Amino acid sequence: MVTRICCAHAGGQGKTTVTQALFLAGIDAGYELSLASADFIDESGKSKLGRMFDGKVTELGTGPSVSLAKESSDLSANVRYWDPMGDILLKGNVIVDLGANVVDQILNWGTIRRAGQMLSSRAAPQIDVFLVCKAERRAIDDMSDLISRFGNHESLPVRKIFVVLNESAGTFDGLDIRKSVIRTPVKAEVDFIRMPRCNSELWVPMEQRYVSVKNALELGEAKTAEALGVDMWSVFSGIDDLKSWYDELKVEFRRVDAI
Repeated sequence: MVTRICCAHAGGQGKTTVTQALFLAGIDAGYELSLASADFIDESGKSKLGRMFDGKVTELGTGPSVSLAKESSDLSANVRYWDPMGDILLKGNVIVDLGANVVDQILNWGTIRRAGQMLSSRAAPQIDVFLVCKAERRAIDDMSDLISRFGNHESLPVRKIFVVLNESAGTFDGLDIRKSVIRTPVKAEVDFIRMPRCNSELWVPMEQRYVSVKNALELGEAKTAEALGVDMWSVFSGIDDLKSWYDELKVEFRRVDAI
């Protein structure tokens, strides 16, 4: 039983893609997993992950309103908002899609609530964190800070940190990525996962219509074409490209014992 937290320094890095790929790989491996999201909720009342997996995601939102403590006359209300995250960490076997604007809140909550001590005393499942970044200088620079904050055990008792190198914007060839992102020693083990660029022509309509990788691969050609609003020719080749991408990423997950 492991809790997996996926996050990034900013939006658009691919954390939700990693979340759903980990979920699918875990299901393929025979595990019973659940999903949670602490991210932006749109007018539908759901996060991006929640729209992809309708009815299967615990929605935590993006934190308390600025006036919550005042309105409730409770100075601890802002901290208690994130206690449901603690319940998730105690249970385990969950993959959490953590929004960039929520990272500070969760780490602060963990420090205030002494989450490390609490989770250890209850023999909670181990926590692995997946930090996702593209081959962009700012993303790489910001990754060092996230590794330090998650890996120092001052907030959460993280066992392993997986840096997911998202090649959708280009490869990391020629970059000494380990030296670039691990600038100070941390208590958590750090490993690297290569996430290849997905060249399937289905990717854009999947994002636009909130169709998960799992559904696109499992619905069958006719239902996938209908769900995505594309023709059968696009589905026929697009599914093969999508499956090849997922299989390659799944090999990476297994290589570093991420699943």
